[in-house]
Amino acid sequence: MAVQTKSKSEDKGPKKKINWMQVGVIGFCVLLVFMCIVSFSGLPNALGNLINGDGISETGKVVAGNPVYVNYTLNVNNSAVFENVMGFQAGTEVNQSLYVNVEGYEYPFVIYASEFNQISAGVIGLVPGESTTVAGSGSNLAYQLTKEETETAGLVFDDMKVDDRVFITVPYTNEDGEEASAYRVCVVTAKTDDGLTLQYGSDTIDIKMVGYLTTS
Repeated sequence: MAVQTKSKSEDKGPKKKINWMQVGVIGFCVLLVFMCIVSFSGLPNALGNLINGDGISETGKVVAGNPVYVNYTLNVNNSAVFENVMGFQAGTEVNQSLYVNVEGYEYPFVIYASEFNQISAGVIGLVPGESTTVAGSGSNLAYQLTKEETETAGLVFDDMKVDDRVFITVPYTNEDGEEASAYRVCVVTAKTDDGLTLQYGSDTIDIKMVGYLTTS
C-alpha cells in the first residue's frame, strides 16, 4: 500500500504534487485521507435488514423500539471524520463492530459496537429533525508512534501535522468466515520532536433524527 501526504490545512490552499512512498511493516498500514470527511448516503444494511422501510411517518419523540432513520457523524479532535446514515430500532444494542461499505473504497469502514450503541440510545427522546451529541469510543484508542516508527511506515515525520487524516486497515473475520480488512480513519492529535499520536477512537458523535421508518 502507498501513502499520500496531505494535511487538512492544504484543502483550502493550492494543490501540491502528490508524494507517494512505500509503506513499511509496523503492524498496520496507513493511507492519508484525501478529504476531511468520509461520507455517503443511502440506507446501509448495517443490522441485517432489521428494518424494511417504505416511508417516513410520525412526529413524536422517539421511544425504545421505534424504527428510526438517523444521520450520524464521528468526530476526532473537534473535526468530523466520518458521516453516515442508517436505519435501526431505537435502543437496540450490539456487541460486535459494524462494517459499512462505501462506494469507491476497497474495504468497508468499521464502526465500533460502543459507537453504534451510543447512537442507538442517544436518538431516544429526539423528534424528527432534532440533533444531539453523545460520547464516542474514546481518545484512549490511539497509537503512539516514535519518529522512527513513523518513518518506517513510509510517512515523512517532518511533514506530518496535527489534524492530518490517516487511514489504517484493521483485520476482521467477515460473514463468510474469511479474514478481511476494514478502514478506520485516524487523526494526528499530538506531535512532539520525538513522536506523534494517531487517534482512531471518536471523541464525540453528532446524531440527527431524520425521521421514522414505516415497516412493511
